[in-house]
Amino acid sequence: MFLPTEVLDKMRVVIADANQVVRTWVRTQLSQAGVKHVAMAGTSADLLRQCSAVTPDVVLCDYNFGEKQDGLRVLEELRLNDILPLSSVFMIVTGERVRKRVVSAAEFAPDDYLLKPFTSGQLGERLVKAVEKKHALKSIYEQMAARNLEGVLVECDRVLSSVPRYSMDALRIRAEALIALTRLDEAAEIYKAVMARNTVPWARIGYAMVLRERGETSEAVRHAAEINQEFPEFMGVYDFLGELHEKAGELDQARSYYERADSIAPDNLRRLRNIGEICLEAGDAEEAAKVMRRVLERTEGTSLASAEDHLTLIKSLIELPDAGSELNQRLNEMKPLLQGSASATVLADALEARVKAQQGDENGARAAIERALKAHSELQKQDALATTELADACFRTNNDEAATGLVEQLEASGTAPNRLKRQNARSARERAQAAAAQLEAETGSGPDLDHIEAELSRLADVIKRLDPKWNDALAEEARNILIDVFTLAPRERRVIDAHIHYNRVAQKHGYDRHKPTARSSGED
Repeated sequence: MFLPTEVLDKMRVVIADANQVVRTWVRTQLSQAGVKHVAMAGTSADLLRQCSAVTPDVVLCDYNFGEKQDGLRVLEELRLNDILPLSSVFMIVTGERVRKRVVSAAEFAPDDYLLKPFTSGQLGERLVKAVEKKHALKSIYEQMAARNLEGVLVECDRVLSSVPRYSMDALRIRAEALIALTRLDEAAEIYKAVMARNTVPWARIGYAMVLRERGETSEAVRHAAEINQEFPEFMGVYDFLGELHEKAGELDQARSYYERADSIAPDNLRRLRNIGEICLEAGDAEEAAKVMRRVLERTEGTSLASAEDHLTLIKSLIELPDAGSELNQRLNEMKPLLQGSASATVLADALEARVKAQQGDENGARAAIERALKAHSELQKQDALATTELADACFRTNNDEAATGLVEQLEASGTAPNRLKRQNARSARERAQAAAAQLEAETGSGPDLDHIEAELSRLADVIKRLDPKWNDALAEEARNILIDVFTLAPRERRVIDAHIHYNRVAQKHGYDRHKPTARSSGED
C-alpha cells in the first residue's frame, strides 16, 4: 500500500497507554508506518502535560487508561480545557467490542477508533485519512476557537469550493454557525438540501433545532421523536428531546429520554448531571444520589471535578435517612474545591439550612438562611452557583420572598436554571391561592384556637407515622387536616410550619407537595 510519506514524516504523535509493553508495540507499528516523531504517556496527567507543552498532531489513546481512567474521560478533559484543539486528531485504541463501549466512543466524538490488534499498514492508512481531513478543515477550527462565527462561514465556503470531499463536514458546521447567528432560514435551507440527498440524522436533528429556535416546540418534538424511532442509536436526539421536555417542566418524559440514552452510552457526564438534577427535583433523592455518585467517581482526580456536582449529591443525601456518615464525607470532599472562594460561606449556610429543615429545626433553618443571605449580600460580585443554591435553600425553608429576589437576579444575568424558574412560578401560584383563601377565611368568624391546636397535634402524629413508610391513606388524612386548619387559620405560623413538615416528608418519598388550600363552604 502506498502511503504519502511527507504527511507521516512531519506527524507528531503521542501514544497514551498505561501498559509500557503496549506503548512500545504501538510505537513499533508507527515506526513501520513511517511516523518518526513519537512521544509516550503512561498516565492521564502525563498526557495532559505533554499536550499542554507541545500540541500534537495525533493522540493515540487506549480506551482503558489505567485505574479509574479511560480514554473518553481524557478526551473530555482535553477538549473542555482547550488543551487539544479540534485541529488535532484524537483516536481511541481499544480491544473493546462491546456495543455500549463503541457507541460511547462514537458519542464523545473521537476522530476515529482502532480495534486491536491492527497492522502498521492499517494504522498508517487511518492516520493519514484523519490528518488530511483535519488539515482541510483547520482554518474552520481556528475560527471556531476564536469564536468568530462570521469567519467560520467564510472558511466553510472556502472548503465547500476547494475541497468538496469534506463538504458534509463544512455544511454541518456552517449550519450550526448560522443558528448561533439566528439566521434560521439560511440554516434550514442547508438542512433541507442535505435531507433531500441523504438521510443522515445530524441534518434532521439540525432542522429540529431550527424549529425549536423559531418557537415551534411541539413540531420540534414531533420531528425529533421520528428521528429517534428511525435512528435509536443516534445519541444527540435523546438529549435534544430530554432538554425540550425538561424546559417544559415535563420531568418524567425528560428523565425517560436521558435514562434511555444512558442505558445505551453510559459515559456522558452532562447527561448524568441532568438525570441527577431531575431526580432530585422530582423528589427521588435515592436515585439522584446514585447518579451523582457515578458523576463524582468519573470526575475524581480530574479538572472536570466541580463543587456543583458535590452539592447535588449532598442535597440528595440530606433527603435520605441514615446518610449522615456519607454526608459528612462528601462535605469534606467538597471543601478543597471551594478553597479561596468568597461564596464558600454562603454555600455552607445554605446547606446547613437544608439540613436543619430536614431535621425539623425550623428556627435553626431560618437562622442559617439569614446568615447566608447576609453573606450573599456582601459578595463583591454575583456568584451564579452561590445565588442558585441559596435561592433553592430559601424555597426549601419557605422563604419564598427572598428566593424570588434571588431568582430575579439570576434571570437578569441569564443564568437562572429552569428548575428554579419552575419553582418560582409554583411559589407565585401558591402565594396567590393562599391570599385568596386568606381573604375568604377572614370574612368569617375568628378561628377556634383550641380546635386548631388539637388538629395540629393529630396531624403531627399522622406525619410521624407517615415519615418512615409512606401510606396513601395516612397521606390523605394528613392533607385533609391541612386543608381544615388552613381554612380556619391561614396566617397562623404553626399551620404554615405544618405544611412545610408534610411537604418535606412527601418529597422524601417522591410525592408532590401539598399546596396551602382552603376548603370551600360547600365541602364537608
